[in-house]
Amino acid sequence: MSESVLRCLVISDGRRGIENQAMGLAEAAARLRSLRIATHHISHGKTFAALPATMQFAMRQTLKGYDLSGVTADIAIGCGRQAIAPLRALKRKYEDAIFTVYVQDPGSGVGEFDLVVAPEHDKLSGPNVETMIGSPNRVTEEGILVDTLNFSQTLSEFPMPRAAMLIGGDSKAHRLSKTAHAKHIETAKDMLEKGFSLLITPSRRTPSFAIKEYQRLESDYDNVWFHEGGDNPYFAFLGGADYIFVTEESTNMLTEACATGKPVFRLPMDGDAGKFEMLFKSLKTRCGVTHYDGDLDKPDYAPLRETTRIAELFWAHYDARNAVMN
Repeated sequence: MSESVLRCLVISDGRRGIENQAMGLAEAAARLRSLRIATHHISHGKTFAALPATMQFAMRQTLKGYDLSGVTADIAIGCGRQAIAPLRALKRKYEDAIFTVYVQDPGSGVGEFDLVVAPEHDKLSGPNVETMIGSPNRVTEEGILVDTLNFSQTLSEFPMPRAAMLIGGDSKAHRLSKTAHAKHIETAKDMLEKGFSLLITPSRRTPSFAIKEYQRLESDYDNVWFHEGGDNPYFAFLGGADYIFVTEESTNMLTEACATGKPVFRLPMDGDAGKFEMLFKSLKTRCGVTHYDGDLDKPDYAPLRETTRIAELFWAHYDARNAVMN
């Protein structure tokens, strides 16, 4: 292994919300030590992709099955179910030559990896497990500043104060129903009545009925920017907003919003929060995140820097593994 610039391979199925978690950890680690990052997307047919990860690995234990033949890496960070079997294949082939990290709860077999980074609400434990509030993200002060400056001309068309609305969609635990969406629109109109400009961005999971109503909102008000297509102003919205509203199904967007240190509100969704109640309680205690009741007053809090903290622990595990090897 290189003593100077280590090689890190980020493995995912290519979905942005999944890949960004692994990339967030890799980039945070690279800010602490020299690290050259490359990405690899796993692509399977629908039938194979639907199989449990343990079965995938039982059927394909060689790197060829994941287009990883000849891979050169010192560290491999994977996120999402499709990354589990490839990480296990790398470990089987290279043993201690590659430090393998899995982000999220692998479901079983945490011992298959050198390090597992999981949300604290998944309640995992073990000598190679580190937990955090939410999930790793790519939000940095520099990234927000750069994008806010890049979009400054457009942002200037929407007078301050501003509120950002980060809109997701259906998940395993939550559903963006028309009833829930109506509450979001009610919040949006309340903020408009309070004199705020709105910066609204949907996700790929946002249903078409919600998209259409946000489009109508944009056409009815001069101070609404509803982002669709083109360069992504997501970081600029985080930087340009005074308040941030996030649909509560998205662990990623909630923790990204809290990384700004700005007041954050949860937008309600239908469904049973289940284990996510632990996340909501943590974010309320740490960052003051609650549902919006018309009151904008929020206690100050230090920006959430969980990804940096986990990156430091990442290198501690890496060094401890190397000390044993040597």
